[in-house]
This record gives sequence, structure tokens and C-alpha cells, in this order.
Amino acid sequence: MTSSTPRLGRPATSGAKAPAGSNLRSAVGFLICVELVSGMVQGFYPPLLAGFGAELHVGAGPLNWFSSVHLLAAAVSVPVFAALGDRFGHRRLLSVAVWSVAAGALLVVLAPVYPLALLGRVLQGPLAAWIALEIALVRDKATGPAANRAIGWLAGALTAGLVLGGLVSGPLEELLGGVRPALAVPVVLTALCGLVTKFLIPESSVRTVRKIDWTGAAGLSAALALVLLGLSQAGRAGWGSPAALATLVAGAVVLAAWVWWERRTPGPLVDTRMFTSRAMWPAMAATLLFGVCFFGNQVPLVTFLAAKPAAAGYGFGLSAQSISLVVALNFLAAVAGSAGYGRLATLAGPRGVLAIGIGLSAAGFLSMALLHATIGAVLGALVATGLGMGLLLGGLPAYISGAAPKDRVGIASGTYSTVKVLGGSVATAVVGTLLSSFLSGGAGAPAETGYTVVWSVCAGCAALGLLVLAAAWARREEPEPIEK
Repeated sequence: MTSSTPRLGRPATSGAKAPAGSNLRSAVGFLICVELVSGMVQGFYPPLLAGFGAELHVGAGPLNWFSSVHLLAAAVSVPVFAALGDRFGHRRLLSVAVWSVAAGALLVVLAPVYPLALLGRVLQGPLAAWIALEIALVRDKATGPAANRAIGWLAGALTAGLVLGGLVSGPLEELLGGVRPALAVPVVLTALCGLVTKFLIPESSVRTVRKIDWTGAAGLSAALALVLLGLSQAGRAGWGSPAALATLVAGAVVLAAWVWWERRTPGPLVDTRMFTSRAMWPAMAATLLFGVCFFGNQVPLVTFLAAKPAAAGYGFGLSAQSISLVVALNFLAAVAGSAGYGRLATLAGPRGVLAIGIGLSAAGFLSMALLHATIGAVLGALVATGLGMGLLLGGLPAYISGAAPKDRVGIASGTYSTVKVLGGSVATAVVGTLLSSFLSGGAGAPAETGYTVVWSVCAGCAALGLLVLAAAWARREEPEPIEK
């Protein structure tokens, strides 16, 4: 950050001094390495889920909870870690987040039963906070085009990591002789990141002096837990189940109370004013729907590819190694989209990039819903969705962090990540419920209709996001900055 930026509270006293010139590039380089591992960890698990579920005797519907509980923890941990980072230092909290992910990855490897694996995924929730803390570190050291380029590189590292993780996890399962040894790889990678974060990344210099909204964190946790529990009950007993309805209503009530609290407390966990700002609310709405599409398709795609046509009547019976190649293609397209964000933003503007990204995603999911009988059709759809998601991964955080006040970038970036994983956590639970609601012939496996419905919902959410952006931006020429 430039020298004219005001510093609030005490300056950082731990870590290296603020870098300049080549040292700045070095610090950003280490952050890129950390975010590359973040992407690898996220991309590493999907190709292995079918085999992991089979080993623990978990079906396609319940297997979605592997993502749901992780995203629930992420939705809470992102704003908490971002707020703590704004107060105590973003590098310090990034280090804590990295070691939490390492511990969770180790528990997943060792878990003898599915509930313990889910607990490990809860510990991995702070993974979603990595990029928010990294963006805050970048904004602390640079402004303007330099900061935007660095954020673009972080987004590119994330998507590149997704490709690498998805590409190598299946072959590593074959090479190491099982899914458990392969799952140990994220443990090693995150432990190395812990050392890099501790010793090679400088601390941020700006501090905000405010209390952490622990009441808001507890309220958000309770609301999400109730909603996801209600969705789980609906999947088992039906949407008309009194227990499911009561739990969902309770979750809605707690969520409303949480919003009321956040709007009135002096230091909210999530700054809900960002949802009403003319500059931010369209991007926040698009982020929520983006989370639904991005996370909602991960488990269904893998289980569909792994399904054996002779038994299920659909799918391709792919091995973990082949699934890795398909997933990697999707992520590689996302890398291309993220890498092309800067040039496309110059031609079409930030708004144009967001619209193009959502439009490509909607087209890809619609194609998946209608044309999934051949592997070629599926691959074509995945390229479209990957390009769209890549543009959004680069465009949304840059748009949101650029509109935020200088001393609230951590909160703004955390809010972006929170909204994204909020959409994803609910989406994965809904997807699991939908797949469990469309079972084929008493075999316990989802019917093909379930997958069609899931991809149609993703396409509809993407189209809704495009409509929201178009309607909001048609009313004004320039974005309105958020007031401090």
C-alpha cells in the first residue's frame, strides 16, 4: 500500500518488513504458490470421491455432504478469518488457516468412518479464506493496476491449481495403490504452505480496531446448520415431512435474526451494507448464484462419469484416472478464462466480463442437462462452463475489492468468499436431496432424471444471475462507491 494510506491501530510487528520493488514481486510470488496449492487441494478431491464413497459405503446423494459440511464451515470461517486478519494481521491468520486445512486433510486420510471424514472437511473450511487474506495482503502492498494484476495472478494460480489437482489425483491413486495414500498428498502440500506462509510472506501493515462479531458467527453457523439439516431430512423423508419443514423454518427464522443483528451491531461479521450498495449488490447476487453453479456440480459430475451404463442406464463407467482427465479439462478451461480476464476486461469492461462469464456458464449447464449421452457432448459443455467460471473467478473478486474502502478490503474480499460458499453450501445440500429424490428401481443409485434436474437448476441460476446484472446495470452509468 502507498505511504499515504492511513494506518489504524498498531503497525505489524511480526514477520518481514514491507517489501518494495523486487521484494514486492517476491512476496506476491510466494502468495501465488500458496494459492496454487489451495487450488490443488480443492481440485484434488473430486476425482477420488467415487472411490472414497465406495470404500466407506456412502451413496451418491449422501456423498454431497463431503462438500456441504466443508462449505458450511467455509461460510463461517471466511468472514471470521478476514475480520481477524484486518485486526491482527492477514499473514498471521493465513498461517492459522493453512495449518487448520492441513489438520483436516490428515483427519480425512485417517477417518475409519464417514462422520469423521466430514469432521475433517469442517476443519478444512478455512481453505476458502486463503484467497481473501491473500488479496488483503496484496492490497496492503500495492494499488491500482499493479494490485489488479497481482489479484489476477492469484485467481490464475487458483484455477491452475484446480487443473493440477484434478489431473494428478486419479493417477496418484493408481500409482500409490489406493485412495487413502492419494488423500495424504494434500496433507504434505498444505504443511509446506504453512512453512512458506510463516517464514517467507511479510505481514500486512494496516489494522482496524474493532471487536470480532462472535454472536454473528454463532448465528450464521446455527442458521446454516439448520437449513442443511432440514434439506437432509427432506431428502430422506420427503419435502412434506413435518420434521424437515420445521427445521427449515427454524433455519429461516435464525437467518432472519442474524441479518437483523448484523445490520445493527457496530462491528458486523458480514457487512450487509455491501448487499444494498448500488456498486456491490449486483456482483454479490451474481456471486451467490456463481457459488451455486461452481460447487453444486462437482459431486454430481464425478458420480455421473463413474456410473456404469449397464447398471445405472447412464454414465460412462470411468476410472478415477479418466475422471481426473475430464475434471482437469473443465479446470483447464477455467484457467484459460481466468488468464484472459485482463484482456477481455479491457475490451468489454468489468461488467461485460461478468456477463460473458455467466452467459457461458448458463449455456454449458443447459447443454449438460439436454445432451449428456456421449462423452464428447459432456466435454464440450464442460469447456463452456469452465471458461465462464474462470472469467468469474477473476472478475468478481477484482470488481468487489476495487469498490471497497481501503481499510475494508479484507472484509469485502471475505464477504465475496462468504457469499460464494453460502451459495455452494446450500447448493450441494439441495443437490444431494435432489439426487436422493430421484432413485432408479430401488437400487439406491440416482436416476438419470436427477442429474438432468441438477444441471437444469445450475443453468437456471446462471441465467438468473445474468438477468440480475442486466437489470441493475441498465439503471445507471457508473458504479456508486461504498461509503466508509
